Amino acid sequence: MSDTHSNALGWLLDEQLGSVEGVRYAVLMSGDGLLKARTETIGQEDGEKLAALTASLRASGRAWDDFTGGRGVRQQLIESVERIGLTTAAGQNTMLSVVTTGPHADVGLISHHMALLVVRLGEQLGTTERRPVLHPDGGTAI
Repeated sequence: MSDTHSNALGWLLDEQLGSVEGVRYAVLMSGDGLLKARTETIGQEDGEKLAALTASLRASGRAWDDFTGGRGVRQQLIESVERIGLTTAAGQNTMLSVVTTGPHADVGLISHHMALLVVRLGEQLGTTERRPVLHPDGGTAI
């Protein structure tokens, strides 16, 4: 897999979120957990793990939303003793996730910067949903 910090989106994550007080690291991923970009403050392997974890949390959030009739998930927050995690939709089938430096980070400020980044990039952040490729005989390709 290619380095997801060296690409243009990794650089942009650093510029827009990496310098915000309270942000430990940020990742951009597809809805199924494929890492697209990361700040330089998180390594490739850990970025991939965070992307996968975030995708599973997002799926749970969507199930909760369906159950409660919330009409769509905008942002999720998970608070642990030492960190806060924020995830927001960032285009079609794409999510942006931030982990804070500590439990007292300014979540409002961080959310604001996340929203600015999403608006700035708009549809450029969209990812088409991956689907299995079918063989002419009707079987699924590997």
